[in-house]
Amino acid sequence: MTPTDPEVLAHRWHMDLFVKGDLRAAEDFVSPDCVAHLFGREFAGVEGARQLATMLRTAFPDVRITHHEAIVAGDRVAIRWTGEGTHRGDYLGVPPSGKPIRIDGIDVMHLRDGMIAEVWISYDNLGTMQAMGAIPAG
Repeated sequence: MTPTDPEVLAHRWHMDLFVKGDLRAAEDFVSPDCVAHLFGREFAGVEGARQLATMLRTAFPDVRITHHEAIVAGDRVAIRWTGEGTHRGDYLGVPPSGKPIRIDGIDVMHLRDGMIAEVWISYDNLGTMQAMGAIPAG
């Protein structure tokens, strides 16, 4: 695999930005006009990717992400993942609970010129809020 291989880029998105917290690395694989979509919000460009990673790492500083499978079709890649960590910082307005959290999700990435140009992030945020105790379960 090459550094611009779609699956490599998808792994770097999670492992470099979110797990390692290497915000500088975003310049290497995130397009300047990239848009990341999350729950109706858009994070634009390299700076938007950094903001998204900072938001997650603030809430879950010990985050671990496991990739279960990647499906590559031309300039698109879908990756199914699990994130685990301890809720130690603000998460979308929810103060730290200290609770362990597990999030299962799927990201769909569109690539252009060997860079990530768009990301659609999908996971069960209701379940995440329930696990934190912010919303009653059931």
